[in-house]
Amino acid sequence: MEAKTELAGLPDSQASDDVAETRTVDDSVDYLAEIVGDEARQGQRMQAGPILKLMYETAVAVALRHSGQRAVLLRMDRIDLTRQICHMDLLRLDGRLIEAGSSSMVVEVRGSSRRPAEREFSPSHVGFFTMVAIGSAGQTSRNNPKLSYDTPRGAEAQALAAHRRAELAERRQALEWIDRADGFRVEDVVEPDPIPRYDYVKPEQTRAQVKGQLSSQGAHPDGRIRGGDLLLWLDRVATYTARHFTRNDRVITLSVNDVLLKRPLHNTDQIELDARVAYVRTHTLEVDIDITVHQLHGPPWALGTVEFLIINFDASGGKKKITTGLSLDDGDQEGLRRYLKARTRYSFWKSNPESHLIQSLG
Repeated sequence: MEAKTELAGLPDSQASDDVAETRTVDDSVDYLAEIVGDEARQGQRMQAGPILKLMYETAVAVALRHSGQRAVLLRMDRIDLTRQICHMDLLRLDGRLIEAGSSSMVVEVRGSSRRPAEREFSPSHVGFFTMVAIGSAGQTSRNNPKLSYDTPRGAEAQALAAHRRAELAERRQALEWIDRADGFRVEDVVEPDPIPRYDYVKPEQTRAQVKGQLSSQGAHPDGRIRGGDLLLWLDRVATYTARHFTRNDRVITLSVNDVLLKRPLHNTDQIELDARVAYVRTHTLEVDIDITVHQLHGPPWALGTVEFLIINFDASGGKKKITTGLSLDDGDQEGLRRYLKARTRYSFWKSNPESHLIQSLG
């Protein structure tokens, strides 16, 4: 008998009770589009947080089309946000599935934007989200449809999935040795300042700590926090930390490094974010945010660290030099490790731009 149920507006043929055994990449394709921001601030640059949230929502939509079930965020690969998005721009985010397991789904989300005075869309963002299908009881579902690459768009997605796996492995290998090393010296790790700095601060002096409960609008029935709301909060804390360091309100996120949600986050959890500046160049800096989860019952646990690459700019929108530097010494091994990892990530970021999304940075 044909299933009569509908799930979140999906047609009967895509409801979880009547799931096809195999679906193509083309079956998963979906998009979200929105005129973003605040009309009163038209033309001003938008912060990355709302854009990251919209990218997450696109990944949710694609995962739902494939699995026919609710999906939650497990992992977010490095996201590049390389075109300026201003308030009242039209932002379009196109998503497709590029890889699927029994429960997990890797979604590519690629953005383009158009300003009111422009006739054509221009590429703006790209990122990969790993989503996990969740059953009605809130547990991981392991009956995802298989993914077929037997279409022209599928062949492209399969190649992209292989490229992503190789790049992730290369990036992981480039960083792992830093944790294994016994110790570092400032002279071996810290680059000469490319410009004069007017003052120096220790990494500890750049810290911004916040702690609270994160409530999601339209929260899941099991109380899980939506990944998009976490991304929005992380970006707010990262940009505050950068503003405090540069003494400049005009900063914006260019890239977000890998995010891995090792366990579900719930609205009863208190989440602590501990942010600090780890690395500084001419116009850009990296802010690292350590995430600790304080449960209602049980000990706190470390979710991990998320890194934000942020650019400093002036009132005209042009790049502005950062005149504050980091002061590191041999006794601050944690600061040196963070610095070296950030330096390695930056070099990797510059040498491995995602497709056509390239911006010249100092």
